[in-house]
Amino acid sequence: MTSDSAHVKTVGSVRTKPVPTPETERDDATFEFASETNPAEVSPGIPVVIKVRKRAMIAIGLTLAILGAAGAVAAALTLRPAPTLTGSLSVETDPPGSEVRVDDAVRGTTPLTLSLPEGAHRLVVQRGSSSKQMNIEVSSGVSKAYHIEWAETSAPARPPVQTGSLSVVSDPAGSAVTVDGTARGQTPLTIGGLSAGRHQVTVKGETASYQRSVQVEAGATASLVVGGTPATASASWGWITLQAPFSMQVVEDGRVIGTSEISRIMLPPGGHELDFISEQFNFRQSVKVVVSAGRGAPVSLTIPRVAMNINALPWAQVFVDGTLIGDTPLANVEQPIGDHEIVFRHPQFGEKRQMARVTPKDSPRISVDMRSR
Repeated sequence: MTSDSAHVKTVGSVRTKPVPTPETERDDATFEFASETNPAEVSPGIPVVIKVRKRAMIAIGLTLAILGAAGAVAAALTLRPAPTLTGSLSVETDPPGSEVRVDDAVRGTTPLTLSLPEGAHRLVVQRGSSSKQMNIEVSSGVSKAYHIEWAETSAPARPPVQTGSLSVVSDPAGSAVTVDGTARGQTPLTIGGLSAGRHQVTVKGETASYQRSVQVEAGATASLVVGGTPATASASWGWITLQAPFSMQVVEDGRVIGTSEISRIMLPPGGHELDFISEQFNFRQSVKVVVSAGRGAPVSLTIPRVAMNINALPWAQVFVDGTLIGDTPLANVEQPIGDHEIVFRHPQFGEKRQMARVTPKDSPRISVDMRSR
């Protein structure tokens, strides 16, 4: 009888893995992976166990996370557009209101201030049929300013004169003159500002009255003589000339002999004491003048000046009747009584105009907000 041990084939020794205790897991914690390869030194059919420590896995994970975050940041920095560098451009014209185009795009009217990207640009400034074109270079953080004065030939043509004048002389002098039903003074006088066309004129003296239809031509002076010959009347009289900032009456011995709107006020030769009166501006002044036959005597008046206070928000250049007087705020700016045009100019907010009436009774205060439309 054969022993049972003879039929026993030794396959190999198998080392059993001890069951880990909690203490063993803490000291030698690993991940186990079954290898699908069959190394020569390992018997076929027995999986290979690869052990990787948890600490190494954690380090690898952290490294991969840091590399991924760095890559994301680098990609974001690469894709983010670079900041645009800009400079400033200011354009002013005299007169203002010209159209401004930059790189064929309309950007507004002068005065104008723009922020433009750094680099080369095409600037076109146009007023009517006139234009200025230039290539400009804008640098970051740098302000450039251009001022353009347009030639007078580009200004619109003045409208044709539509009024004329009428000279009236009578013998004897001192006759009352009425034109189209409105009393205009006493002879001899010249009446300006009459519309071109036919007018009805009445000359009334102490002993006689005359009615005439007179044709007034634009830009010319018509003449009317009644009660004597033209040579006698014109040779024996002189006249006064007057330039006044506002309309006023000319009075002698309580009688109105003309107004400041008449270019020549005819008077007999000799000394005259004349009163120049304007109720509108509370003005009255007496002047003594000597008139010579066939000659004119200019009259000079002293017009009172009154202090004005002018301001603008945020600020502005101030022009009074076309003359620059300074930048706001302006205090105690003296101007003669009368009506004045005040122009406010600001390089960003443009231009505003106001009419101001100055009288001896008060000191006007004028203020504008350039930011309002």
